[in-house]
Amino acid sequence: MAPESKERQSTTQPPPMARYLPPSGLEGALASLPLVSVRSKGPRRIGYLVNYKFHIWYQILMEVMDRRARQYGAGLVVADSCQSVEKQIEAAQALVRQVDALILTPAATEGPEVVLRLAEARKIPVVVEANPVAGMQTLIAICDYDAGVKVGRWVGQKSGDFIGGPLKVLDVALPWLRPCLLRSQGFVDGLRAEAPEAEIVASINGEAIPEIAKREAIKVLHDRPDVNVIFAMDDESAEGALEGYLELGLDPDRVLVAGFGLSGDKEKDLLVQGGPLKVSAAMFPEYVAVRCVDQVFRIWNQESVPLHDVMPTLAVAADSIRRFYPKNNGQWCPDLRAISAIPVEQNCIRV
Repeated sequence: MAPESKERQSTTQPPPMARYLPPSGLEGALASLPLVSVRSKGPRRIGYLVNYKFHIWYQILMEVMDRRARQYGAGLVVADSCQSVEKQIEAAQALVRQVDALILTPAATEGPEVVLRLAEARKIPVVVEANPVAGMQTLIAICDYDAGVKVGRWVGQKSGDFIGGPLKVLDVALPWLRPCLLRSQGFVDGLRAEAPEAEIVASINGEAIPEIAKREAIKVLHDRPDVNVIFAMDDESAEGALEGYLELGLDPDRVLVAGFGLSGDKEKDLLVQGGPLKVSAAMFPEYVAVRCVDQVFRIWNQESVPLHDVMPTLAVAADSIRRFYPKNNGQWCPDLRAISAIPVEQNCIRV
């Protein structure tokens, strides 16, 4: 895999914004999780510095954060970092003057610590999502490596039910963000624990953009049409790589796709339709969004919060998805109480 970079290097324009259509039962799901009891007047305006705003995961986070904030009588102010540390810092400089608290999705592993210093200077609490930042008070994130291991083990154990022959894997990665790098590493280790003979044919940088994942996958698959497993650190990259596979005229019945996130309706529909997508590491963005807002209020209360507030994740397949996302009136709606009850790791294997 390529070394990490501090910032997105591609000059490709971001894809169109994903569209999230909240299910009709979302308000009821949010109401099922109790609010934090606020000891004094809480923050009225919560800022959110988002990074991959166009991505379905973050479209869901923004919508659910806004709804959860309104349950507290607060509002959400969003500023897009456009995948740039410099733009994230510029946005933070303006945002800290407008809000009482911040939620930060870092644009890179190094650099966004400046945002924490800006907030500290104004005594604004900060909750970090997804990617750790030196000096943070709390991080809302899964154990990425552990989650990758779960999916890798699932593929190693279940692949024989869907495809035959030795496993030949295309890894669609995002190496410049450490959490995404850990997902790929965990997948490989989990897979080889169950199928030591598995071959990692190539690891490509899909940049979390389907069009790029497709382009880079085609380059590999043209020479290695024997690939029969596609793993991607997010579901959208998996979709792009699969499109490349199909564009080359390869047989969809001879490939198993394993994704990460299980965020949007499209991914859930694909999972239950019996096609190549067989498993995804569900990351439950609705619950992550709730937790981010709730932790803002806990910090405001001066309550103790964990340095790493570990979020639940599971390798979810067609036979298990409805335990956490029942489908009513054609809409996938999160069962937030069931999701919140999923056991989480006490310590991540690798960070």
